[in-house]
Amino acid sequence: MKTQSLFPLTEEWSPAQKLAVYDFCHLLSETLWQHYEDDLIAEMIRLDRANGFAPLRDADERNLELPFDEELTF
Repeated sequence: MKTQSLFPLTEEWSPAQKLAVYDFCHLLSETLWQHYEDDLIAEMIRLDRANGFAPLRDADERNLELPFDEELTF
């Protein structure tokens, strides 16, 4: 079952055109992340705080014990 597209224009695109746009967007996203990672993270944190979310604090040293941290007895 197909869902309605957010961009009706894309309904007219061939599979090759859709793939080309997808590849371009993926490349653009990766390039932005590689060049502006720190700026993007800072903006994500700012938006989270503006919406009532707080990032994890480094001072919060909670560490859960994992079952495989214990030495095996066999």
